[in-house]
Amino acid sequence: MGSRSETDGEGGQSVLDIVEDWYSVPALLLVVVAMFALRMQTYSNFIRNGEVFFSGNDAWYHFREVVYITKHWPSPIPFDPWTAFPYGHWVGQFGTLYDQTVATVALLVGLGAPSQELIAKTLLVAPAVAGALTAIPVYFLGKQFSGRLPGLFGAVVLLLLPGTFLGRTLVGVAD
Repeated sequence: MGSRSETDGEGGQSVLDIVEDWYSVPALLLVVVAMFALRMQTYSNFIRNGEVFFSGNDAWYHFREVVYITKHWPSPIPFDPWTAFPYGHWVGQFGTLYDQTVATVALLVGLGAPSQELIAKTLLVAPAVAGALTAIPVYFLGKQFSGRLPGLFGAVVLLLLPGTFLGRTLVGVAD
């Protein structure tokens, strides 16, 4: 019989074939983890004496919305006296998928009864999680149009990209 190559038996794949088939999974995971770590660097700046603070005014509105949704899941606030001051406003345009998603995650993490602090922390990190997970569809779009390596390159470019996308996906910017 001839010498065996790098295969693991009859009809098996070589180690190099396996690496070539799966290299993108750990690489993409590394990009997502790096994006999340970059966005979470200032987490401690938003927690003071156990109280959660947000960056900007709109995040506080989203916090109110998320608190309401967690208590009345899945219903959003039907009327908000704080919008269109001094008359209030029927808020059919509010209760976004973003608020619904954060409220659902808070309910899951809090086992159905999250504290207000847990809801606030969930909303605090939601932009960082969403920003980091954006690398996944970027990878798949690049993979679909040009292949796995260009897909990974697109995810790495997103990781290194400064500007509005980075600024809107940092911890605490829950808008």
